[in-house]
Amino acid sequence: MNAATPALRFNSFTGQFNDVNFQNGDPAKWVIAAGPIASSAEGSYFYAPVIPDPNPARAGTIFQGSNSVWRTQDWAGNQAFLEANCPEFFTSGANPACGDFVTIGPLNATDLTDSGIYGPAVYGADRQGGFVAAIARTPSDTGTLWVATGTGRVFISKNADAAAAGSVTYKRLDSLPSATGAPQRFVTAIYIDRANSNHAWISYSGYAVNTPSQPGHVFEVTYNGSDATWTQIDGGAGGLADLPITSVVRHDATGTLYASSDFGVMRLRRGSKTWVVAGTGLPMVEVCGLTLSASGRELFAATHGRSAWVLQLPGGDD
Repeated sequence: MNAATPALRFNSFTGQFNDVNFQNGDPAKWVIAAGPIASSAEGSYFYAPVIPDPNPARAGTIFQGSNSVWRTQDWAGNQAFLEANCPEFFTSGANPACGDFVTIGPLNATDLTDSGIYGPAVYGADRQGGFVAAIARTPSDTGTLWVATGTGRVFISKNADAAAAGSVTYKRLDSLPSATGAPQRFVTAIYIDRANSNHAWISYSGYAVNTPSQPGHVFEVTYNGSDATWTQIDGGAGGLADLPITSVVRHDATGTLYASSDFGVMRLRRGSKTWVVAGTGLPMVEVCGLTLSASGRELFAATHGRSAWVLQLPGGDD
């Protein structure tokens, strides 16, 4: 949903196919939006990560991750043209005329999964391959974008809203001197601190037993402009088990973190090192993703086959 105009919607399918809707979700008014992506040579994971910009000042922007990050800044293009020429039920999703997504980043260096300028020649570590696995923005500014790949590369851009797509730049964080423990595993989610867009929490899939020199599934990361501090916060004796973590979010009002796995949702209060089960009533089930409501007062947990659940979060102390 558009952050400034709720009548503007978008949806996502497999295969890098996205639609937009300018008429409050009217079923007959969905139009093809990602033709430039689907018709490109780039690939993606089964479900490519795609997000609308949460800052109302950039509400027309949508980001999608393939090999590169793709961006539209006007909800995929002109409404009249798209509705006349790209109706969802009658148009190929790979029609390159449908949508105005473009790759963002330096010329010939938008592919965040290639060795190129993001590989060992510059950063001393590779982790090439895979696709973009996670994208995150925050309403607190208009420029900061965090991106991660399925092989454990983590990037930050401070000018992702630049008018010229080729002016956008990235800094790779997982191979900086302080990031020796950043796992070479699939990144499942990034949650950015709304008070400081250089501060984020990152969750990882996989098992630490397979990367014994890089254990951990939840990290707190702070970028200072040149380097970044990485702190593993899985916990000690009261920590998370060696399980893939599927998502992480933070209740900003209290500083409490929530992490999901194949066995439910865990909670870590600010200042604590002990993760505990979050709430009651949720069956022991795979939770594929966590989402906070716009108000920050509800935590939604999407499960695999057991519906969606909500946990009420009081405004002051949960």
